[in-house]
Amino acid sequence: MSNKVLVVDDNPKNLQVVAALLTENNYVVEVALNGKTALKWLENTPFDAILLDVMMPEMDGFTTCELIKKNNACVNIPIIFLTARHDIESITDGFSKGGVDYITKPFNQQELLVRLKTHIELKESREKLLDLNGWLQSEVQKKTEELIVANKNLIKAYEELKMLDKAKNDFLNTISHELRTPLNGIVGSINLLNSFDHDTQVSEILALLETSVNNLEKYSYAALQISNLQLKGESQLSSNDVDLIPFVKSQVNTIHSKCQKKNLNLTFKINIPEANVNIDQALMSTAIVSLLESTLIYTNEGEIKVEISVNNDHAIIEIVDTGSLYAGTELKHFFNSVKNQNYQFERNHAIELYLARIIILLHNGELELSNRSDSKGAITIIKLPLVN
Repeated sequence: MSNKVLVVDDNPKNLQVVAALLTENNYVVEVALNGKTALKWLENTPFDAILLDVMMPEMDGFTTCELIKKNNACVNIPIIFLTARHDIESITDGFSKGGVDYITKPFNQQELLVRLKTHIELKESREKLLDLNGWLQSEVQKKTEELIVANKNLIKAYEELKMLDKAKNDFLNTISHELRTPLNGIVGSINLLNSFDHDTQVSEILALLETSVNNLEKYSYAALQISNLQLKGESQLSSNDVDLIPFVKSQVNTIHSKCQKKNLNLTFKINIPEANVNIDQALMSTAIVSLLESTLIYTNEGEIKVEISVNNDHAIIEIVDTGSLYAGTELKHFFNSVKNQNYQFERNHAIELYLARIIILLHNGELELSNRSDSKGAITIIKLPLVN
């Protein structure tokens, strides 16, 4: 598409020469003999450039230029002055009125064409830049509005999740309380019944009831602890520095009599004088006892060995057995779910083991279960950061 140029000069001969030159070079040309006519043209016709004579009667080129620039639609049209005047004052005056260039008469045709082309290209570049900037601003505004909406939705979703978590926590607290109230009554009744003599069948039923009630109490406690720890995280910990050796030894002692009943040899081995860690003693006791109980339940022969050592900046507790039913089973993801659907033999204790994992992870520790290299048992490994 050809560029459109307005040529303004009070000399018809000059107009004819310039118009012919521009037409030959594929410009669309309109002419005006004075400033008023030029302003009329600009009311309804867009131009890509204006060649404007300075010395004109009634309204000179500087005044015409100033009036053109007051029209918002014409602000970006480049105006090139054509004049015989070349004093510094005239040149600076022309630039101050809004002109972009100054060509003295008689002009060189090639120079005029080059300058005209340059200023039209600059105008087009500015317009493209303005369009691009406008588009970018529009896109930024659009994305900003989308982000604001998305952020509001995220905040809303977060608040809803907080409410759901609180509701879940309140529900579990209520359920735990509601379970324990009747369970306490059942325990009392079982204890009362156990004070009387019964035949073997009744005694077995009472023992089964007592075991079931104890399991329900443990599950209720574990579910409540899992909910609290997942909801509140480390804020639930009441930690202090503890020497791990006597602490773990006291947990090992809780299964001593049970090991004797199963003819299992229980050993506790230490390779270091002390191992200080920062832990919540009540929660860590729950975790370690759960892991010991799990090992005990599924170890039918041989021994259970508990060993404490130090590796770099971690204390390591190893629970090793020689007859666990874990042997031969893929155990990589053993503690990762409260369901433990892949481990049929461990479903009944999954919630306690899952709680143990959460407790250890909250202490920035690690929990692993692996098969022994001789395939005669399993090794449970707990790693806890040492206190400097």
